[in-house]
Amino acid sequence: MIGVFQSVEEYRGYVAFIGRFRFAMDRVMHNVIWPRDWSWRPQAVYDSIAQDASDLGIRLTDAHTSIAPFDNHSALLGALYVLEGSTLGARVLKSRAAALGMTDSFGARHLAVMTRDISHWQSFLRQLDDAEDFDIECADRAANAVFDLALRCVETERVAVS
Repeated sequence: MIGVFQSVEEYRGYVAFIGRFRFAMDRVMHNVIWPRDWSWRPQAVYDSIAQDASDLGIRLTDAHTSIAPFDNHSALLGALYVLEGSTLGARVLKSRAAALGMTDSFGARHLAVMTRDISHWQSFLRQLDDAEDFDIECADRAANAVFDLALRCVETERVAVS
């Protein structure tokens, strides 16, 4: 539903969606009080999405939707599982975007950032494995909240051309 694009116009719709979604999530992640013992942090990608949108003549819009802050380690890990897991799917999206003429320096910067280093995903998994007092149900609720936010962002408006 999200990464299926076979034309530049469909890709523009994807960039508009991912911009709304990552703006909301990067805003939440910016306000997280990170556990002191965590050496790992997620990658923010909104700025590179904004550059891609500019390349494609898209005006990014706020989804005017929000998500509750992740107030414990389990919830934070559940949310991050979704965000960081998207880097795996970004590898497929990057090749689809390349077929449309998108590159690491035009239109697909965010995909380049997300796929640059697989060790980032592996570092997150180590952080997840090392979590103490992990509450899987709490993590599951947070992960589902992130997916719900993504769906709301997809359903928001279509591409706004500047």
